[in-house]
Amino acid sequence: MKKNFLHIILCLFFSISYSQSDISFVQKDKSKIEISFKNKIGTSDEEYEQAVEIKNIRTGKTQIINNIEVSITGKPSHLEINDYNFDGFTDFASYHTDDGMGVYTIYQIFVFNPITKQFDSLQFPSNFSPKCEMFCDVKVDKIKKTLTSSCRGGARTHSDVWKYDKNKKLILSKTESF
Repeated sequence: MKKNFLHIILCLFFSISYSQSDISFVQKDKSKIEISFKNKIGTSDEEYEQAVEIKNIRTGKTQIINNIEVSITGKPSHLEINDYNFDGFTDFASYHTDDGMGVYTIYQIFVFNPITKQFDSLQFPSNFSPKCEMFCDVKVDKIKKTLTSSCRGGARTHSDVWKYDKNKKLILSKTESF
């Protein structure tokens, strides 16, 4: 009984800490980074974009990233930190549940550029034929150094496994459907 209770508490803790709208962390270069969502851009209800503000406390510089995708049905957006390109620096993602049945989560990933000390959008590669049209339900495998994006198409679930080539470009490693 105590073991089950502890498991439930840990699950609640990790699910609460997983979905945040403001995050801060110390980068590999000892910079403290603070990231938060800003108001929607524009005044019309037809504009569904928001911005992310990134403050580097060490350098005093602020970066604004506009055009953060948000749910058009009002589902909340969240921030998540991880090392999405396996370079040892902390990156982040903005994500929200899809506007359909809420089956998967849509990610926009931003990787830290140690030269510019800013975050760059990880572009979804267009020169491949993945089953998923965007980063969805992203899973990071630090051992295999892969990102897996999973989505549904009809009654099937698809998984695209992405990795980085020797030039540090994101490439499609394999696609699976089940």
